Amino acid sequence: MPFPHLNGSSLDAATFLQLVLDHVSDCLVAVDTEGLVVLINAPYCKLLGGTPGDFIGRHITEVVSPQTHLHRVARGEEVAATVPLEVRGCKLIARQVPVFEEGEIVGAVGLALFSNYELLKKTYSMAFNSSIALQNSRPGWNAQYRMADILGAGPEMETLRAELALAARHNLPFLIEGETGTGKELAAQAVHTASDRAQGPFVWINCASIPEQLIDAELFGYEAGAFTGASSRGKPGKFELAAGGTIFLDEIGDMPLALQASLLRALQSQSIVRVGGTSPIGVDARVLAATNRRLSEAVRQGRFREDLYYRLAMFTVSMPPLRERTDLRLFIEQLLAKLAAQHGLPLPKLLSAQLAALAEYPWPGNVRQLEGVLLRLLLTGKTSLPEVTDDLTSRHSSPRREEPGDLNLGERLAQEKKRLIEEALAHCGDDRTRAAKLLGISRASLYRELQAGTPS
Repeated sequence: MPFPHLNGSSLDAATFLQLVLDHVSDCLVAVDTEGLVVLINAPYCKLLGGTPGDFIGRHITEVVSPQTHLHRVARGEEVAATVPLEVRGCKLIARQVPVFEEGEIVGAVGLALFSNYELLKKTYSMAFNSSIALQNSRPGWNAQYRMADILGAGPEMETLRAELALAARHNLPFLIEGETGTGKELAAQAVHTASDRAQGPFVWINCASIPEQLIDAELFGYEAGAFTGASSRGKPGKFELAAGGTIFLDEIGDMPLALQASLLRALQSQSIVRVGGTSPIGVDARVLAATNRRLSEAVRQGRFREDLYYRLAMFTVSMPPLRERTDLRLFIEQLLAKLAAQHGLPLPKLLSAQLAALAEYPWPGNVRQLEGVLLRLLLTGKTSLPEVTDDLTSRHSSPRREEPGDLNLGERLAQEKKRLIEEALAHCGDDRTRAAKLLGISRASLYRELQAGTPS
């Protein structure tokens, strides 16, 4: 169909669109959900050394670079905005975003905003350095995990990933339910990194670990002199720190009832008032929440506001406990391989009997407990693997009736923690910095554990 208002030109819409894109100085390419190139403009063809016919229909990783993430963006797995990309020796800064039709992703488009990275830095050095300084001024507020980090297979896990991908496409509150250790924060980070807020901060707060009298200051910040001990300059809260990104409220079910009204107001008005403040501050942060409680039951008992619950539960997903997963054996093997690669340790081969013992254990601590056991297997080598599986088998299948003293979970967890720290220190030659990294905790946390009575 000819375009209107083109002075009688017979150009059809597709031809006119291609001409427009060819006159854009930056490189542009579009792919479908399979990652196949469906459109590419003249500047990109010139850079690649070919014509559109040479590239259309081929996979984007073959055309541009194996390092591009555009095909993943087209599948809804992530949003890679303003990322460096090298093509044919040229350094580009690319923006890669999904293309939607009626709420569904139908492909993705990549636009090289600049084709000369060094010129960009020179021309915009002030803005560039300011951006880097801003990122470095808030260390730690970054998501580490993506959809690909959610291990497992089968219909249950595919449904879970699909639900998380759907939540990522909409800028609405999202509630994640599940037992302790099932990976609720992993799911929250995966939603964040797959959303259009992926380049923004991922700020978290545990609602159960902060004293009730301080949690409102942590969430909403405070003005100078708002209370005894307050900073003389005031302090932004987690909502302000999460501007342009996501705030993750872990253990939302433990939030004090009095504070829930303030949270509801922040969700509805997209604004907060600092403690001691007199005027509202606009905030642009998406709220993700998690709980190991049944919030619907807490609502019935009057311990959680019904209006806040319905506001948070626009999207809800339940993380399955390990004992209910049908892919547990595969998950154990995948997690063991991931931990081995993460810590640079050799991957032991699990015998079928050993894998069966691990898969039959009920895992009350879920993934967090399983990670600890598998890390101990990696640290202690071949000799420790039978000991772990034998221990699990005896605890799971022994007919002996345990005495109340045997069931002290706190003592067992303390013993397990002590054993893991001892093995990490031994493996690292008593190098506490390396041991802390191997254990996945900070050096300060390791020192606290040692001072609290764990081995020195």
